[in-house]
Amino acid sequence: MANGPSRTNTNLGVGCVILFLLPFAAVGAFTAVMALQRAAARNWTEALFMGLFGITFGGVGFGGIAAALVGRRKLKEQAALEASHPKSPWLWRSDWASGRIVDSSRTTMFTAWVFAAFWNLISFPAGFLGVRAAIQEGKPAALLALLFPLVGIGLLVWAVRSTLRYWKYGVSRLELSTVPGVIGRALTGTVRAPAHMQPDDGFQVTLRCVRRVTTGGEDKSTSESILWQEERRVMGVPSRTAAAMETHIPVAFRLPADAQACDDTDTRNRILWRLRLSAVIPGVDYESQFEVPVFRTSASDQPLSADEERVTQDPLAGTVYQQPADSRIVVTSNRRGTEVLFPAARNPGAATSLTLFWLLWLVCIGIQLYFRAPLVFPIVTGLVGLLILLGVLDLWLAVSRVTVDAGTLTWATGYLFPGRERTLQRSEIADVAATIGMQAGTTVYYDVTVVRKGGKKIKVGRSVRDKREAQWVVLTIKKALGF
Repeated sequence: MANGPSRTNTNLGVGCVILFLLPFAAVGAFTAVMALQRAAARNWTEALFMGLFGITFGGVGFGGIAAALVGRRKLKEQAALEASHPKSPWLWRSDWASGRIVDSSRTTMFTAWVFAAFWNLISFPAGFLGVRAAIQEGKPAALLALLFPLVGIGLLVWAVRSTLRYWKYGVSRLELSTVPGVIGRALTGTVRAPAHMQPDDGFQVTLRCVRRVTTGGEDKSTSESILWQEERRVMGVPSRTAAAMETHIPVAFRLPADAQACDDTDTRNRILWRLRLSAVIPGVDYESQFEVPVFRTSASDQPLSADEERVTQDPLAGTVYQQPADSRIVVTSNRRGTEVLFPAARNPGAATSLTLFWLLWLVCIGIQLYFRAPLVFPIVTGLVGLLILLGVLDLWLAVSRVTVDAGTLTWATGYLFPGRERTLQRSEIADVAATIGMQAGTTVYYDVTVVRKGGKKIKVGRSVRDKREAQWVVLTIKKALGF
């Protein structure tokens, strides 16, 4: 965890932020006064525009100043906590220290409304001006401004759905039995949802370790990559409290010994652990997400206790594995040995989504050409489009075949049909593992990776959606190799 920014620079930083925001606050106050004057003169059109600009600039200015002052106070409180527990970073957050963490539903709802409000306050006037310019001045390119209100409508839908979910399910609370979750051991606890829910398929509970990277200077962009993920499907237990009915959802995961701990020492390259629960329920689906503490401690090298062994035991362990009904991976035995075929179009959902995105990208290129944008823009956009096309072809057409016997592993890849075969001897192979490969949003796909004794890794099968299936394929290959 971070040791925090330099406290000697905190006041200076807050002062600079306030100085930067003062012009926004001043413009907001000035345009608000002008809006009132126009309204008094019954000039409603100008009053509306002045009012919108006043709310936008004033909200940024005064809201930002208030946030900076609140942030300054919290930084001082954080510094005191860090000084009190320098070697126990999970105690630097009050919710982590208590083991009672509320989900992000309320924060998501407020964030959605604030973002949607600011976006639409700017985009709808811009769209109106664009339409007026297109009609009165004969500038069809100005109609592109309508794209911004369309995005704003999407943001409003997001805000409304977040609100409906919050109204229906309220705020869920995670009560941890292990504070923190210890790398090499377990993270266990119970989620208390303030609503009675009995979904037919139970609750999908996912724990993931995420690397969050921020790049760029003024124009920052943030991306997330999933480093590790485990999923469980569990049933909730109804429980009556003095106030109302609740649903208790058990949470129990074993944590790998080589996992990375929570770390925000570098705010541009953070490691986070998130717990997410979801369930399909008529009306509005249930969703909740928690940021949980996972760290390496002195207990990391100790074996799991009997209780941890019991609660984290995979309920499907010891049962005969059955491939998902929609799986297209084929495992057979023939005279050559055990054969695993990864056919084309084995993930049609991901392939269709990327194809639609590529078509939308082509539309953007067409718009640039139609409105005679500078040549560099369609060239750069076209090159990116080629990269997207390669991904589309890979998802629809790529195949691979792995053939294994006690002495060798042979694999071949290609489009539609496997190509040239390559072979490794059993003595050259150190391990076979299921590793995270492609990622689409929060959905990860696993690769079957052969690790050579020299350390080189070879992906012999790619994009397996189900983690248990990927692990089953790996075990099948290792068994055939005689591991």
